[in-house]
Amino acid sequence: MDVNSVDFKNKSQRYRGGFKAFVREWMILFLFIALFILCSVTIDNFFTTENIMNILRQISFLAIVSLGEFFVILIGQMDMSIGSIIGMVSCFFAGFVAKSGMPVGTALIIVLLFAVAVGTINGLLTVVGKMPSFIATLVTMNVIKGVNFIYSKGVPISGLPKGFNYLGMGYLWIIPIPVIMMIIVAVVLNVFTKQTPLGRSFFAVGGNPEASKLSGVNVKFVSILAFVLSAVLSAIGAIGMTSKTMSGIATIGDNMLFDVMTVVVLGGTALTGGRGKVAGVTLAAMFLGVISNAMVLLGIDTYWQWIVKGIILVSVVLIDANTKKE
Repeated sequence: MDVNSVDFKNKSQRYRGGFKAFVREWMILFLFIALFILCSVTIDNFFTTENIMNILRQISFLAIVSLGEFFVILIGQMDMSIGSIIGMVSCFFAGFVAKSGMPVGTALIIVLLFAVAVGTINGLLTVVGKMPSFIATLVTMNVIKGVNFIYSKGVPISGLPKGFNYLGMGYLWIIPIPVIMMIIVAVVLNVFTKQTPLGRSFFAVGGNPEASKLSGVNVKFVSILAFVLSAVLSAIGAIGMTSKTMSGIATIGDNMLFDVMTVVVLGGTALTGGRGKVAGVTLAAMFLGVISNAMVLLGIDTYWQWIVKGIILVSVVLIDANTKKE
């Protein structure tokens, strides 16, 4: 075999490898475009401004919460407590404002500090206590859930000021406020992960914690910060969800965990850590929103959505696991 043929073969292999990596990295974009076009062509009333804005409103807070979980999975860990954190923020915020007469701003700061505390505890249990993150956050999930029910007595806490509803249901021109919140969070986090040393360190820690430590990255701090970011973004999502319902509900986030995990993994985040994109997670939330909306417009039972989402999650995990072997 001559030198030219060997060189051509090597270039061909590099091209194929680069193309596969590109497709894998942006698979969710291709899937979203294909699904959107398919739904626009085949479903009546799908491609309207009102329906598109409705889809974006429905997935806005899911996307924000998923971006929090993104950081935890990015470092190769898992946060199971997000649903309970959402319920905690919802209950205590409503209780502080409606029952105690606390100003909305003050209540908001306090519940955000609650979220920071829970995220820090999750991080310390995992990083310092060496507990598997699945177990550590499962424990905090159940403890917080108990606290939520004790505080709320298992009933919604109503009485929030009418103006607070604007956060979850208001518009700026034709754009829903939750969509604007999602865009701001996504843009800030995208810049953070791409343009700052601290943001890039999450990828390093998830990819190779030992090498990261040797290169000067504070692995423990970054790992704990990932859990704090997850809790804080869950709290932001909880405030928005509470604004929509205008009441604090202990169970408001209980059904979100599966959707959040599906969105993060579908968005291209590796469960083993070290790989993922903010844009991918945001697109995955939109993809899931389009599927749910399409099934509603087609009159398909809600329970089928659970089956479809389960199939999507299994498929994505299998694809991710097998492409890493190549």
